[in-house]
Amino acid sequence: MPKAIKKTISDLLLKIRNMPSQLFKIHELKEFHDYLSSPWRIMWTNFLAGTMRGLGFLIGAAFVLAIIGYVLKELLVNIPIVGDFFKAINEWIQATLTNGGTALRR
Repeated sequence: MPKAIKKTISDLLLKIRNMPSQLFKIHELKEFHDYLSSPWRIMWTNFLAGTMRGLGFLIGAAFVLAIIGYVLKELLVNIPIVGDFFKAINEWIQATLTNGGTALRR
């Protein structure tokens, strides 16, 4: 078989091997076009993404505040110089929680 025909056949085989990835790219482009052509779908996706970000922020902030509260309550009260200050803060927080949040009102 001549070299030119072998080269043509190998080029065609290479193109055939690359077809599934090219078809997959075309399918992704079609899905992206469908997504962009539907404003309600874009709004719904962004709404869900924003809700999940807000929920993640809320859970993360609660976790960090719980750790800070534990550190204030258990560890920092025993420090000699600033322990009285943190003890007063802890007592104020406890009074606020027992009075239903009325410690700030006068």
